[in-house]
Amino acid sequence: MTRAIALGGEDGAHARVTLAEVLFDLDRADDAWTQLDGLRRDRIDSAAPYHLAGELMEERGDHRQALTWFNIAVSRLTDQEMAELDTELGFLSYANNVLAGRLRVRNGLGLPADELDDSVQAIADRADELARTLTPPAHPRQMRILFWPRSEIPRAHQTWPQLAETLDADTFAADREKANRELAEGGISHITMVPLTVGKLIDYTARTGSDPTDSDTRLACINEIVDEGKAITWPPARNASCWCGSTTKYKKCCGRPTPS
Repeated sequence: MTRAIALGGEDGAHARVTLAEVLFDLDRADDAWTQLDGLRRDRIDSAAPYHLAGELMEERGDHRQALTWFNIAVSRLTDQEMAELDTELGFLSYANNVLAGRLRVRNGLGLPADELDDSVQAIADRADELARTLTPPAHPRQMRILFWPRSEIPRAHQTWPQLAETLDADTFAADREKANRELAEGGISHITMVPLTVGKLIDYTARTGSDPTDSDTRLACINEIVDEGKAITWPPARNASCWCGSTTKYKKCCGRPTPS
């Protein structure tokens, strides 16, 4: 993290917030605030690091500080990001995510609604109206996705390169997260991530005499893993460990906001 901070830019700003969270957890509040003060001085154009700082303060119960960071994040939103609020899917926009966080902490402080708060409520009302006008499907659309956790990718690639084509865990996780978000926006109501280990697949094929490269084998293995209670509902809770196996909180890993 210190190397990223030294390099600066948006990645350095994200690293400052991550380090501040670690320092707060270690009861080193003064050092944590040093990082957040550095973030303020860096004056990054992107809203994302200030948004994360606001969420950090909100989680710590410091709504007044959280509001300060959310306000900075709002000031960094681009015209295009703000324009997306007025679209039919404005409730899915990054700007609405920031404004909704600001509204939460303002409510926590007992502040009266202002124009931005009213816009969040208007977007929520439009989303509710859209939901009422859509005919629900006869049955919920669900999907189970088998994947290699980060720690399994090298061994899986070595054992079955046709099943684990890449060694780049970051790229795989980012692509899978993006695909999941697109599936959710497309109407898939429930996505379950099913982690597969090399040991599990070897054990399963040895017991069943099946071929690990056969898709039917992996489908049956999926069902067994789910029955064992090892599946992961996507998206995880924001403070839960990320589904990809990084051990980092989801909100700091694959669940980080991806402003357009």
